[in-house]
Amino acid sequence: MLSAMRFHFRFISAIICLSTGIIHADEPYAQRYTEPVEKSHANRQTGFTQIHGYIQELHDLSPAVRDESFKPDYSSLHAYAISTIALRDRVRKSIGFPPPLIRRAAPARWEHVADDPSAQIYRLWIEVLEGVDAYAIVSFPRGIEKPAPLMICQHGGGGNPELVHGMLEGAGTGNYGWMTQRALAEGYVTLEPALIFPFGGKEAIEGPDRRTMDEQLQNLGTSILAVELWKIFRLTDAVLQRPEVDRDKIGMMGLSYGGLYTLYAAALDPRIDAAVSSCFFNERRRYSWQDWSFFNYMNTFNDAEICALISPRPLLIEVGDADTLFAIEGARAEAGRARRHWDGLGKPENFVLDVFPGGHEFKGNMAYAFMQTHLKKGTE
Repeated sequence: MLSAMRFHFRFISAIICLSTGIIHADEPYAQRYTEPVEKSHANRQTGFTQIHGYIQELHDLSPAVRDESFKPDYSSLHAYAISTIALRDRVRKSIGFPPPLIRRAAPARWEHVADDPSAQIYRLWIEVLEGVDAYAIVSFPRGIEKPAPLMICQHGGGGNPELVHGMLEGAGTGNYGWMTQRALAEGYVTLEPALIFPFGGKEAIEGPDRRTMDEQLQNLGTSILAVELWKIFRLTDAVLQRPEVDRDKIGMMGLSYGGLYTLYAAALDPRIDAAVSSCFFNERRRYSWQDWSFFNYMNTFNDAEICALISPRPLLIEVGDADTLFAIEGARAEAGRARRHWDGLGKPENFVLDVFPGGHEFKGNMAYAFMQTHLKKGTE
């Protein structure tokens, strides 16, 4: 009985040691000083609190650091373009663009899907990296008699080209506000590139998730952002070969992650003449998610600096006043930093912040009139 009790005591002691991370072994130094673990808790808490405060101080300083590293020259459009070259290069380097192993000459593969009252609908694939295809839906509006402007309609997280188009049975377009159908009704050829997301964020997809793949890509010198931007650009190249498309008039609009890709695509590809970014634009210190965070980017570029690479081209920022993902206060503050790049060039009308009553959704209250003014005017 005594032997059994000793075994039970040792067993319980072992469990306690494993749970606390303290291994007693045979207690060879039985006379040493000991104390309860709680007694040193304050030291550990102080360490965490101090580093957190240090981070907040660096965050507070980072806007001034960004301003010091990027000093645009507003004296002329040419001088401004020259002054943005270094920033654009930093952005490209930070995100790892272009990604390695690119394919430039792969043929596009078109598949006719359907004809409906609004458009002729196709699926498009093109190999853009070794073993990696870009995929999209492309639609040509009914009744066009001459080359039409191209509108890139970009879905966001949990979405796909079929959803933003309105092709999924019983789904409508979710929170995309019939983005593509409204563009087709305005006479645009539409391009809906696919991003790497499971449908609804819950669809069973084999293999590593988006975050894991981005971590691996960043360890290898690129990023999921760079890969998907390259996909968008190569899909655009393929669509611009079609005779139905006006190569000199390209717009882009996107919701949420689509708003992220709209900003970066317009910043890195000057072919995009006008852009609408919905429900993404904000202060990045509030929302540093893995797949848009890069080494030292808080000191080099945030959303306002990405916007500087779009200026003076027209940009509409759309935000919901009740968006529960991205706070309106952050969008307003960052818009104040971005607007100066249009004001400085004498083009204040080309930057618009549209705050609409609503949540995390594409509203488009001003988007199509904005595109009509800046992109489609003169094509009728």
